[in-house]
Amino acid sequence: MEKPVRKLWPGRALRSILRVPLFLNGIFLAAVLCGSGSGVTPALGGNGRLQALRIDGSFDPDSNLLNATAKLSFIGPAGMQQLWLANELQLHWVRGGAMTVLPFTSETGLFAVQCPPGNELELSYSGRLPSRPDPFAADTPRGKAVIDDCRFLSYIADYYPHPQLDFASMEMSMRIPSGWNCLGSGTLRSVQPEADGNIYSFSNPQAKGMSLVCGRFRPLGQVAAVVPLRLHGWDGFDYRRYYSDAEMARLLSFYSERFGPLGVPELNILFRRGKNFGGISYSGLIVLNIDESWDRLQPRTRPDPQCGSLLALDDVWSDLLSHEVSHQWWGGLVSWETAADHWITEGLATYSSLLYLKERRGEKAFARVRRRFHDDVKRYAGRGVTVDGGKLKLLHRDIQVYQALVYMKPALMFAALADTIGEAELCRRLRDFLTECRCRNVGTIELLSRLSAGDEELRLQLEAWICERGLPKGL
Repeated sequence: MEKPVRKLWPGRALRSILRVPLFLNGIFLAAVLCGSGSGVTPALGGNGRLQALRIDGSFDPDSNLLNATAKLSFIGPAGMQQLWLANELQLHWVRGGAMTVLPFTSETGLFAVQCPPGNELELSYSGRLPSRPDPFAADTPRGKAVIDDCRFLSYIADYYPHPQLDFASMEMSMRIPSGWNCLGSGTLRSVQPEADGNIYSFSNPQAKGMSLVCGRFRPLGQVAAVVPLRLHGWDGFDYRRYYSDAEMARLLSFYSERFGPLGVPELNILFRRGKNFGGISYSGLIVLNIDESWDRLQPRTRPDPQCGSLLALDDVWSDLLSHEVSHQWWGGLVSWETAADHWITEGLATYSSLLYLKERRGEKAFARVRRRFHDDVKRYAGRGVTVDGGKLKLLHRDIQVYQALVYMKPALMFAALADTIGEAELCRRLRDFLTECRCRNVGTIELLSRLSAGDEELRLQLEAWICERGLPKGL
C-alpha cells in the first residue's frame, strides 16, 4: 500500500528553542523531536540493519534532474527508521509506511518512517540536485578549479534514502541520456541501449554506499594486473604520459601482498581534467584529477600540481595514485564508524603510500619524507587532536591542519609501531584486521586494541597519538 508523505516542517521559533548541537560528518545539526499524531514522541532507529539497497531511476546530467525509486531491505524488523535524503529531493510516496520529515539543516534532510511488519521498504523521490555536485569543490583552491564536465552522484550527498552509512548489498539501474557515459562504485553488469539514452546497471555485493560519475569520457584501455584495470578519460588523453601499465600493475600487486586480496572482479580508474591535486576512491572506482598542461611544459615553468597539499610525498602523480588505490582496502573493505574515526581510513591510506614509496624509491626517500611529515605534524599538533576529524576544517579553515592531524599524524603512528614490532608483523596484523572486520565499520578503540594485540601499555601509547595533542616521541 502506498501512503502519501506528510512533512512536518518546524517553524523558526521551534528550531530556535530546540537546539541540541550534534556533530556528524563535519556538519553541526540541531536535533528536532517531532511527536506522532497521538502525542507520543516515536522512538527513532529500529532494530533492523540495512541488508540490501536497490535503486532504479533516471538522471539527466545537463539539468541535474534525478527521478528514482529505492527499495531497502533490513535484517530483522525495521521498526521506526531514520532515513537521510538530500533536501533538494522530494519524496512522492512510501510503500508500506507512514512518514514525517525532521529537517536538521538546509543542506541535508532527515525523516522518520514506520516500516511495515516485514523488513522491506520502497520509496519514490525526485528533484534537481545542486548545479555542480562535485566532491572536489569544497577543497579546490581559488583559481585551481576542476574544468571538466563530470557529474557526481556521491553517496555522502544523500542522493538516495538510507538509514546510515553502513555496508550492504547494492544494486543500481540508472538511465542516462545519450552523449554521456557513466561509471559506478561496483561492477558494470549491463548497458541497455534506448532511443535517447542508455540504462547502466551496477552491483556490489558489499559496499558502504553506491556512487555514480557521469561525464563525456570514453574507455582508454585495460591493464592486466592482480585486479584487472579498466581506464577511462577524455578524448585524446594519453594516460601513459603519467602512468605506465607496469607501474599500475606493480602497485596493485604490492598492496595485495601486504594487505591481502582485494576481492573485486575489476577496478575502474577515471582520469578527469582538473588543476587541483586530488582524487576520490569509491569501492571499485577511482577518480583522479589530471592537469593536462603539466606534462607539456618545461620543469621550471610547470605549475605546482600539489596546490599546497602536504600529502604529496615524492612524485606527485605516483603519490596520488598510490593513496587512492590504497583506499580500495582502507575504505572499500573496511571503513570508519563515526566522524571521530575518519582518521582510520585516511591514516592507513597515507601509511600505505609511505610503504609503497619505500618499495619504489628506497629507504632514504622513505626517511626523508618521514622527517618532513614529522616537521609538518609538529607545526600543527597543538591545533587539535586526530579524533576531531572533519571538525578541524570547520574550526581552523585550513586544510593543512586537517591533513596534518587526520592523515599524517596517524601515518607517523603506524610507522612508529612498525619500528617497535617490525613492519612484517604490522602488515600481518593489518591483514588479520581486514579479514576479521571485512565489510563493516570500525571505531578507534577496536582498531587500537587489535593493533596492540593484548599489550595494554602499547594500546595506551597508540591512544595518545590519536586522542591527545602534541607529537609523542615514539612508542
